[in-house]
Amino acid sequence: MNALVVYFSKFGNTQKLAEVIAEGLTGIGDVRTVSSDELTVKDMKDADLLVMGSPTHNMNLPKSVKPVFENLPKRILGGTPVAAFDTSYKMSWLLNQFTASKRLVKKLRKLGGRPILPPEIFHVKEREGPLYEGELERAQAWAGSILMQLD
Repeated sequence: MNALVVYFSKFGNTQKLAEVIAEGLTGIGDVRTVSSDELTVKDMKDADLLVMGSPTHNMNLPKSVKPVFENLPKRILGGTPVAAFDTSYKMSWLLNQFTASKRLVKKLRKLGGRPILPPEIFHVKEREGPLYEGELERAQAWAGSILMQLD
């Protein structure tokens, strides 16, 4: 199985999470991490599992992530299992509906992806981080949850 973990990271927090998630997925086969600005159509076509992460900016996806989806062929994922995560500061339950991971899931679904888990939020301190203590361990556990969904 080819797993692809795609991330956009402005301050390095989302990249750290992506790397930990990729490590947690290594038991399933070939696992690669790639920055969203380096993502290619071939990467997407070759993926048997796609995990994507981004920070939440202004309760949405960062502006630099949105073009990634505009350049991809419709339905490119054709039923590929997908999962999404984001980094965000701690918000009220009401504002938690407006995070990057929820937007990512919608975009991945439009590309034909099949979500296998609800979007996950990992928390950073203040605007730029660092991650709260325990978030990297939570990311590793979340990777394990992804593996359980693939069985």
